[in-house]
Formats: sequence, C-alpha cells, structure tokens
Amino acid sequence: MWPSRQVWDADEAVRAAEELGWPVALKHTAGALRHRQDLGAVRLDIADADELRTDVEHMAQAVADLVPAVRADGPPFEVQHMAGIGVACVVRSTEDHLYGPVVSFGLAGDATDLLDDVTFGIPPLTATDVSSMVRSIRAAPRLFGYHGAPVADVARLEDLVARVSVMADELPELRRLELYPVLVSDRECSVLTARVRLADSDRADALRRALPQ
Repeated sequence: MWPSRQVWDADEAVRAAEELGWPVALKHTAGALRHRQDLGAVRLDIADADELRTDVEHMAQAVADLVPAVRADGPPFEVQHMAGIGVACVVRSTEDHLYGPVVSFGLAGDATDLLDDVTFGIPPLTATDVSSMVRSIRAAPRLFGYHGAPVADVARLEDLVARVSVMADELPELRRLELYPVLVSDRECSVLTARVRLADSDRADALRRALPQ
C-alpha cells in the first residue's frame, strides 16, 4: 500500500506532501469522485507547495459547482506520493449470497466500466484461472506492450489477484474489497488505494468449495 493522508485544507495538504515527498497526487475523497479526473476531482504530478495550494482551491471550486453538491464523509482531500507510469487496474472481491466469494479484474477507467470489460472468478482459483482472468479482458493488450508501451509485470499482478482470491475464500467476513487503482509498471505492481467492508459471515455453502482433484 502506498501511504496517503486525508486533509481538510491547503495548509494540511502541504504538510502532508512534505511528509510524503514531492511530487504528489491530490484526490477528492467523495465516493462518487474518487477517480474522476474529468470532473476536476484528481490532480496529478504536483511539484511544489504553490501548485498544491492552487490545485486545492481549484478542486474545491470544481466540486462546489457540481449539482447536487457532493459531500465527503470526512476530510475532503487526499494527498498521496505520485506513482510512476503504468497501467491502472482494478481488483475487487465481493461475498455473493449464492456463490460465496467472487473476485473480479479489469483495467481502470470509464471505458472499462461502460463496456463491462471485466472478468470474474470464484475461489479457490488455480494459477491457470488467474492467468486466464488477467488475459481474458478485451483491454489486456495494454498489459503486454500495446503500441510500444513497456510490458507490464504481469506476474506480480497475477500474484496479487491470487492473494485476493485466497483472502476472499478464507475470510467470509470480508464482504467487499476494492483495490483501485493497482498500478502495474514494467518493474512493479503497486496498490495505491484499498477500500474494505466487513460484516458478520452468513456464508451458506455447506459443501466446502475445493479445487478439482
């Protein structure tokens, strides 16, 4: 996990950036805006205090112009050390009443959501299952050097998906996990943000799921 700080205003944002290290990314914490760069709720590669103060002001104004007004549950802004260049992915798990744990994978972005370009797997998952999930989405070529881009470290990405699968299988109290974004470059796989929801287990699968013999 990459460390981040939630802040109320520009002064706190600058202090957080100095602690985390420049350059930084600034994000609004409201659920509907967490990844909406197109709505002014994400600013990237901020190099110094003056630029950060300006971006906090502009972001607050952009959000205030939305109707109805968007509210954050806590501090409205999040500051995080700027990650490198890579392919942004989303790994999720949910606890389905019928199937039990379900793991999903896709690339980040509105286009992926609109086209429903997501794959699903029901744990326990084999290495072959995980590999198939990562490669089955239509946007998978972006992970493998599309148009001359560096080839992503897919092995680390698959390891992450496999670990999420094991955790979802073993912890029925884990009702929802969202790793968004997971940034995969040619040399690393970094989880930038994680959201977790826990609740008492009501998993009803009497016959334990198991890998085929």
